[in-house]
Amino acid sequence: MPVSGRVWQAAVVTCGALLVTAGCSWGGGGAASSPPSQPTASPGPPVGSIDHPRPVTCLDGATAPVARGPAASRTPGRPWAPPVTATPTPGPQDVRVGPLTLHGLRALSGGDQGAHGVHNSDGWHYLIGTAVSGTDAVTVTIGAEQRARAGLEFGGDEGLTPAPAVTFHGCPGTQTSYLGAFFVAGDGRACVPLDIRVGDGAPQRVVISFFSGRCPA
Repeated sequence: MPVSGRVWQAAVVTCGALLVTAGCSWGGGGAASSPPSQPTASPGPPVGSIDHPRPVTCLDGATAPVARGPAASRTPGRPWAPPVTATPTPGPQDVRVGPLTLHGLRALSGGDQGAHGVHNSDGWHYLIGTAVSGTDAVTVTIGAEQRARAGLEFGGDEGLTPAPAVTFHGCPGTQTSYLGAFFVAGDGRACVPLDIRVGDGAPQRVVISFFSGRCPA
């Protein structure tokens, strides 16, 4: 998705905290006795972790083109993002796995880094348009080799914080488009492996170059 340098230069990236599911404890007993001690339930894995990928729902996406110009819609909470527009036509620079398309992700291996991303004190954020056809859940996970540096910024307000895994859930009967970003810490240059899984199927590995030249498959 083309993005003007002027929009990126004015960008501001906000980060929030991951939601963590808290554990609960239970107890009981008669009126004349103290409640027996019960073990505290272990908290579940945090949302956005490998064991609990952050959900990116139908409500996080768009199912119809939005006009360009002053009336165009911007993604809530992402002042650095350009207006949402019609889903681009799939091309050779896209990553496509099953019903998932990551637009232009293969075009970031070189060229003008500033034209595709915004830099802050943490690293680089690369805006990527994504589309899912139908309602099959599609999970994208950053490979273990780069989880210390890279993350996925999709999914409501929590999507402002990089997560190692997200699961896209499209709207029924249509193609759903999402606007989010890939985060790469430091100088923003890395070969980042992605494991993409449709439903409960086997993951397919794709290695993406973020301004790092040719990456090993």
